[in-house]
Amino acid sequence: MGQLIAVDRGDGTGCYYAVDTTTRQSVGEVIPSDVYPGNYRAGVYHPSRGVMFVKASGNAESLVDLTQVGTEIFTTVQEALAAISRNRLR
Repeated sequence: MGQLIAVDRGDGTGCYYAVDTTTRQSVGEVIPSDVYPGNYRAGVYHPSRGVMFVKASGNAESLVDLTQVGTEIFTTVQEALAAISRNRLR
């Protein structure tokens, strides 16, 4: 697995694809928070469940199906990319 880079989706939403530099495949998405402007959610692609969100709780992270408290905590695109990298499935 390679490093991740953010590639703007180009649809005006402020979302980015998290693209693996080795495989050139998207493994997730960085999505602006609708609850906390300026923050981001980290979405990880799951092969059978679609996009799952990284939820931070204390020092632990887990993947959840729905956006909820703890999924909109990343203050930069790079922080969200790092969370996707730690939790990606492929």
